[in-house]
Amino acid sequence: MSKTLCVLYPDPVTCFPPIYARDSLPTILTYPGGQSAPMPSGPLGFTPGALVGSVSGELGLRPYLESHGHELIITSDKDGADPVFERHLPDADVVISQPFWPAYLTHR
Repeated sequence: MSKTLCVLYPDPVTCFPPIYARDSLPTILTYPGGQSAPMPSGPLGFTPGALVGSVSGELGLRPYLESHGHELIITSDKDGADPVFERHLPDADVVISQPFWPAYLTHR
């Protein structure tokens, strides 16, 4: 199938933030007029509201991709000598990089 290479933020070293701004937001179940709000369902691979943008969160992609036969490589190692990113880049079908933790690649 395909190989997806994700370059994500390293996990926080000291700890995850104990409180998020979104913790104080109310849960919206319906909109005015009675229309129901969209609710996540199915095999998401993460808990809604959880930190997924770092290596351990894997963007919540692993269960979905692997259940469909795809390979997922997650790393924050993108710089220096022989980084994981460069080892997997030649045969990656999809590359995901975060805008403030970018992995640069050029056409060779």
